[in-house]
Amino acid sequence: MSPKSIVPSDVGLWMIHGNLQTPKVWHPITTQLHQAVRPKLNLSIFLEDLWTSPGDSLEEWAALFCQRVHTHHFKSRFLLGYSLGGRLAFHALLHRPELWQGAIIISADSGLESECDRNRCLQRDKAWSNKFLHDKWENLMQEWNSLSVFCGRQPTYSVLEKDFSRIKLSQIFQIFSKGHQSNLLPNLQTLNAPILYISGSEDMHYCQIGQKLDRHCLSINHRIILNAGHRVPWEKKNSFLLVLTHFLTRGYNTQKAN
Repeated sequence: MSPKSIVPSDVGLWMIHGNLQTPKVWHPITTQLHQAVRPKLNLSIFLEDLWTSPGDSLEEWAALFCQRVHTHHFKSRFLLGYSLGGRLAFHALLHRPELWQGAIIISADSGLESECDRNRCLQRDKAWSNKFLHDKWENLMQEWNSLSVFCGRQPTYSVLEKDFSRIKLSQIFQIFSKGHQSNLLPNLQTLNAPILYISGSEDMHYCQIGQKLDRHCLSINHRIILNAGHRVPWEKKNSFLLVLTHFLTRGYNTQKAN
């Protein structure tokens, strides 16, 4: 569909946050996004809450999520997911590909290739699950933010214990573990809707994932944002908004060259 054919109220964007985040983490971004896309789009944004949305597996969550999205009538529906939310977005795209006209995936894993790696990941996530039931919050936050994936950067938003259920956190680590996720690459190769995969230049692991997806999937374009780690939308908000705005208003209909 050409951008010129979009009329007001025809575009819906569903945004899925990551682990140890709540939907309000998107608020500074959505405020600027609404301003940036006017008057080209009259955008409706839906912030998914992983702490209240149902689903006892990645696949079940995706099926139930797509059922809810289907009740909203737009000419174009777009999906945006960060980290854990990006992995869930991948599953939603594969569950109902006809539902989506495009997606933005940020710092998300498309799946581990070996059973051995998946088993090791399950064991790590079970350990985290137990920690979130019993350990002091301050110790947990220090250990969590010290993980190499965050490139030595602290979150720019608050992560307060009062905003979370310890039990739900513990459950999320187990039911949405990458150890339960298949390698999605072969299935992602079948998708036709354009997907923009974003990673930070300092997050080498997810840059490698983005490069691999770009090489093997015709519908996926990889974009690296400079001087950012894993938490790209909050570490480089303005650069992220420029890329996102371009994708929503012009770039999503551009086919990748063979």
